[in-house]
Amino acid sequence: MCVVTKTAFVELFAATEGVDRVVGYDPKSGQRGLLRIARELRGRGYRVIDAHNNWRSRILSAALGGAAGRMRKYYRERVGLILLKTPANIPSVLKRYGALAEAIGTQCVDLRPGGIVVPERLDRLAADHLGAGPRPWIGVAPGSRWPMKRWPIEGYLALARRLAATHRLLLMGDAADRPVTSRIAAELGESCLDLAGKVGVVAGAAYLKRCLALVGNDSGLTHLAEAMDVPVVAMFGPTVEAFGYYPALARSRVVERRLSCRPCSRNGSRPCPKGTQECLTKIDVDTVARAVDAVLTNSGPTRFVVSS
Repeated sequence: MCVVTKTAFVELFAATEGVDRVVGYDPKSGQRGLLRIARELRGRGYRVIDAHNNWRSRILSAALGGAAGRMRKYYRERVGLILLKTPANIPSVLKRYGALAEAIGTQCVDLRPGGIVVPERLDRLAADHLGAGPRPWIGVAPGSRWPMKRWPIEGYLALARRLAATHRLLLMGDAADRPVTSRIAAELGESCLDLAGKVGVVAGAAYLKRCLALVGNDSGLTHLAEAMDVPVVAMFGPTVEAFGYYPALARSRVVERRLSCRPCSRNGSRPCPKGTQECLTKIDVDTVARAVDAVLTNSGPTRFVVSS
């Protein structure tokens, strides 16, 4: 299998089971870059499956003779959810990816999180870095691409103080998250390790697999943790379960509020229409702490709903 992906994700797909070749695409190269990749792959016998279904993947698949299958995005249903709050039955993203198997003549595949093979070198480096220690690790990922999807830093600070009494904290994220993770690290000192912006995706997976759980927002890191079979506690605000990106592991937990304004955007990129971001700012630390305890003890509800 050959995967074409943004250069930022080449390392991740190179560590994925079943992938024989990865071709990186630099978004700055625009349409020319896509056509260059098409010339490189054309005539090699590949059957094209468009697993992204955006303008880039459509241009590439068209240049390669068309896609045998294409990821369904359910645009109409999602718009109805956002604008009219019309209930929608949208399959999870794992089921939608599994359905792409039909494009190559097989039945819909029942996908599960996993499939990332961490190279032994990175696995050993993470193990040596974290060490044995008297207290287990819990991951904390306070970032997200869009500000509207982030639980406030004050919440993460208060939660980190509680967790540090019994666990060591692994702070995860990219370079943009350092202002937040550095505040937590400055307060907790040796009780935490700040890796934000310091390791790549696959190396991050090697660290995450050594955590009992990850606490974070609706972000890529929560999905990466689950891919390493690590349960998550995820705070959801502007996005909802019906979009198909909720945690997939049975041990994972979600914390959210029931509000008539949710969902307010497809991916959290739009500013809060009420100007309060209360879907996340009103999530209290006590509730998140209970959700973490539920993950660690594998008990309690899977969804923690904050009512006020």
